[in-house]
Amino acid sequence: MRILITNDDGINSVGIKTIADALSKEHEVYVIAPSTQRSATGHGITLHNPVTYTRLSSEKYKLHISVDGTPADCVKLAVLYFMKDGLPDLVISGINEGSNLGSEVIYSGTVSAALEGAYLRIPSIAISNADRNFAEGYELASALLCENLERFLAINLPPYTALNINYPPQKAKGLKATEIAINRYTDSYEKVGENGLLIGGLPDLEGMSENTDVKALEKGYATVSVVTLNKNDYKYMEILKGSI
Repeated sequence: MRILITNDDGINSVGIKTIADALSKEHEVYVIAPSTQRSATGHGITLHNPVTYTRLSSEKYKLHISVDGTPADCVKLAVLYFMKDGLPDLVISGINEGSNLGSEVIYSGTVSAALEGAYLRIPSIAISNADRNFAEGYELASALLCENLERFLAINLPPYTALNINYPPQKAKGLKATEIAINRYTDSYEKVGENGLLIGGLPDLEGMSENTDVKALEKGYATVSVVTLNKNDYKYMEILKGSI
């Protein structure tokens, strides 16, 4: 299988190297990722300036390219330029250094890269190690993905839809299919220097359903959830139609 691997932590991150090395044992791996940290860039793409890139040497990967752009840029460039004559069969985004749970998926460059792959009609998976300091988590998350890869692909997700996996901060009790939590953060800004503001805050878990990624991970399970680019709320669209 031809697999495109990207991320939002940068091409030199431990997570991308772990999953790329593991998958390269049985698949053709193409690593095209941001040159620097691009966390929380969401689904942004570069429109008004050229995107520059550097080809890196590698004996394990078919392509190893550092891109001065966003995670979504990397997937777009791979499909439309670098791999246009042999499109990827699968896009893997990660392994992210930190969680992508609940409302974090709104901001996540990791999840957005997977959704860009889905937008381009390629099966796509985002994967994260919830605790960036849990060094063993990268290998464990990688093993979980490799062991379940065929099962995930057999789901045949609809267009514009991807999977989002999170590995807990210890050896997982198992794997659970969960909803993506809708949670808020106690967002606040701290003044830094004369004119700087730094955002901070913690998630508010009050009243959250037990069948969510946040709660399952809290209980020690790895989670897999379905994310989609379809922003329609069909129920309320019918209500809207009836009101105008």
